[in-house]
Parts: sequence; structure tokens; C-alpha cells
Amino acid sequence: MTEKLKVLAVIFLLAAAVSCGKDRIEEKTGPVAPAEVTFTADVIAHIDILTDGGAAVDSKDPKNYRPCTVKVSGEESYALEARGKIRGRGNSTWNWYPKKPYRIKLDASAPFLGMAPNKDWVLLADYRDVTHMMNLVGFYLAHGLGLPYANNVRYATVTLNGEDLGLYMVTEQVEEGGHRVKLDPEEGILLALDINDGPDDEPRATDNFFSDVYGMAAAVKYPEDAGKAGRNRVREELAFLERAIGEGDWTALQRELDVASMAKYILIQEIISNVEMDNYPSLRSGFIHRYDDDSPWVMGPLWDCDGGFNYNWGDMYDHRGRGHTYFENYRTLIFGTDPYYHEGAYGSTPSDFFCDLFGIPEFVSLLQQVWSENQAALLSGLLDCLEEQEALIGEAAQADMDRWGIDRYSHAEEYRKLRTWLTNRFHYLDGVIRKYPKY
Repeated sequence: MTEKLKVLAVIFLLAAAVSCGKDRIEEKTGPVAPAEVTFTADVIAHIDILTDGGAAVDSKDPKNYRPCTVKVSGEESYALEARGKIRGRGNSTWNWYPKKPYRIKLDASAPFLGMAPNKDWVLLADYRDVTHMMNLVGFYLAHGLGLPYANNVRYATVTLNGEDLGLYMVTEQVEEGGHRVKLDPEEGILLALDINDGPDDEPRATDNFFSDVYGMAAAVKYPEDAGKAGRNRVREELAFLERAIGEGDWTALQRELDVASMAKYILIQEIISNVEMDNYPSLRSGFIHRYDDDSPWVMGPLWDCDGGFNYNWGDMYDHRGRGHTYFENYRTLIFGTDPYYHEGAYGSTPSDFFCDLFGIPEFVSLLQQVWSENQAALLSGLLDCLEEQEALIGEAAQADMDRWGIDRYSHAEEYRKLRTWLTNRFHYLDGVIRKYPKY
């Protein structure tokens, strides 16, 4: 870390030291802190996957996992040969794009690519994100602001049954566990807030529900197989938080919610202009958790950041030979200039679960404080991190574009636009956030 960044980190009181090299350490937070792990590494690994009998990986259904052997090479400390199973994952990324994302479940827990030991790993294809850095940006911001259980990432080239699939981002599955989301085994809750994981999508899944106050689609991820009784308990507990928000009760809100985590979560979503938030009254790819019955709800972990950065949703489907369009407007606001009244926001605006918080002046003051104390150091550190990672993956990312026929501009050009967009975005948001009204 440069002396400049060390000084900035002190001045602006970053909640957590964020690193991009394997010699820099980032510790996840939680009631019981797990072992330290690095946020990124300075090597590209190679993952070779062979399914038994060469079976095609053509389904994301957990019933259709394919047994396989996974070999990791490219860095001596990463060397691994293990048995496991693989399936597809994702929604639009699985259904519509030729380059597929995958989930790997090893038979035994292992420190995959230097990350903390676990069985479950995610291979993000980044077909839509030709920079291969949009999730990196989100995870960096989560680490930098100290949002609990921020993901660590690695880059790897992947072959599946002998086929070169190109460059992937490898990261951790969002789930309960000592090195993931540490929860009390009896009382802990991990909840997905996702319109694609709700009762309408899976009407017979008894763990899914619409929340009592705001009508958000939700699914109980932990406890596993909660059943109807467990689902109802979680729904009732979430309703206490929803009512505190809806009634604008700051005292009750501080009891029910880690308000700092919510402020950080909202800021990150606005920084990256994440349209996944804009599915009123629900959202996509959201998570919230609670350690036990005596603990407040905590927003996060953060997940799924490639639907932001002013993505043109008219480019949603496979556009080989044309690519996808980002970065055309750094002024598009997800929450708007007045989030409480949905003014100046993109589309139909996020759920009132978030927007009603802006009717509580103490929460607005807290959010503004988090922003003012961290935004300068966050931007400086983020740009340095991206520069390091571009030096690492630039050539492989361009080869990935060539492999999949994505020829809108070049990887180097898209990377340059990402840096410019982020710089302009931070400066623009500074004026917006400081002027949020207080009611």
C-alpha cells in the first residue's frame, strides 16, 4: 500500500483496510471473526474441470449436479486436485448468454485459490461485464466501508471437459458458515430478498414469503429447510424491523437494525447505480442476516453488481459481435435526489423498505457522515486497486472477448471508461448526497 493511501486511510477513517495484493490482509467481520483472508491475489490461476464420463453441465438445478474432478494450477500455493460436483447457476446469466456461470461443490472443504476453506465456490462468467471488474468494484467498496462478510475474489482461466471457457471471477457462495456468514446455529437467520427467489417464482417452496409490511419477496436461506413454521418465525421477526422503518421510529430502528450497515449498503448500491434495486416493491440479489434473537438485522452480504454502471438493459440478451453498453451516463440515480418522495430516481424506484429510511433525519445524517468520512479515500483506493487488477487480467480479458465474439471496442477501452465513469460518479454523488433533505 502506498504512503498516500496509508495517509488517506487514516484521515478518512476507513472502516476496514482494503487490499488488492496477496500481501495485504483483509479480515471479515462478524460476531466471531474468521481467519484472515486476502481480498484479491496477484496471479491468475487455472482451473481444469472434468466431469465423469464427460457429462455436459447443462442445468442449474441442484438435482442435476455433475460429479467431477477439479484441478487448480498456476500458483504453487494454489495447487489442488479434488473431487466434487458442478452445476450451472444464475438467472439471466445462465438463461441468455453463451458463456455460462457455474457453482462448484467440493466433496471436502479446501482453501480454494488461497481463500478460506469451504466446499462451495462460484465461477462468475462476466459475459455481460467485459471489464471483468464490476463485481470487484462492489466487493472493494463493501470491504472498504466495513460491510460484514464482503466477498473475496480471484481470477482464473477455466477449461471444462477440455473446452477453453476463458476468464472467470472466482468467489465465495453467500451462505451460512464460519468463513462466510457466521450465525448462531439455533437462532441465526440469513434471508435473500430477491424477486427471482420469492413465492411467485417458486410457489411450492415453503421457505419463501412476501414480507408483511413492504411486500418484498423473500426466501429463508438459513436455517436450511426451515419449513412453514420456520418461515413464519422469520417473517414475524422481519416485520418488527419493517414496522420500525415504516413508523420512522429511530429508537426502535437502532434496536432492530445495524443502521450503519444499511447506510453503507445503500451508498454502495447508489455508487454503482445498481438497477437490481429497482424492482418495486422487491429487489434482486439482496441479502440480510441476523446472528441471533438478541442481535440486530445486518444488511448484506453484497452481491451481484454487474447490473449497474448505467447498463443499457436493451442489451440484455446475447449480442455476439456487438457487446453490451455501459458508462453512458454517470448521473443516473437509483434512489434519487429525494429518496423519501422518490424524486429524481431511475424507473419505479427501490422498495420503500429503503426509501422510508430517508424520512428519518437521524438516518440521513448517519448516511451523510459515512459518505463524507470515506468517499475520498474510497475512490483513491479503488482506482489504485483497479489499476493493479488491470495489469493482472488485461491480456486474459481481451482474449476472453475474442473467444466469445464480444467486439464492442476493446477491453482496454472499456476499462478506461469504467475508471472515468467511477471518478465522475463519485464527484457527482458528493453534491447529491450532501443535499439529501431531512424531514
